[in-house]
Amino acid sequence: MIGIDIAKVDRFDEPLLNKIALPNEIKYINKTSSQKLVKQKIASLFSIKEAVMKALGLGKESEVSFKDIELLHDESGKPYVNLYGKALEQKEKLYRNKSIEISISHESDVVVAVAIII
Repeated sequence: MIGIDIAKVDRFDEPLLNKIALPNEIKYINKTSSQKLVKQKIASLFSIKEAVMKALGLGKESEVSFKDIELLHDESGKPYVNLYGKALEQKEKLYRNKSIEISISHESDVVVAVAIII
């Protein structure tokens, strides 16, 4: 299953960050000094969570929360996700022995994120 999302960077700001992000994600984004990069990172966070929800087949009626998906980075900087709540329940139900691979890319004004369950 594949999920993809694209977003315009200028739609995102710090008040939205608190609605969609977990403490580790906020900490990661707050380390950024450039306001422009902060907006790109918030947009990236939103987009990857949307892409994961789409890959899992979770829509608005599923009551999944943005905070059920956590974006993290390994030591090399590669992004990965941890799932909680409804998102984890859905993955365990449909894709128990599968992993979720993600990719994020951005330009100054747009972000694209892809999630693939393999």
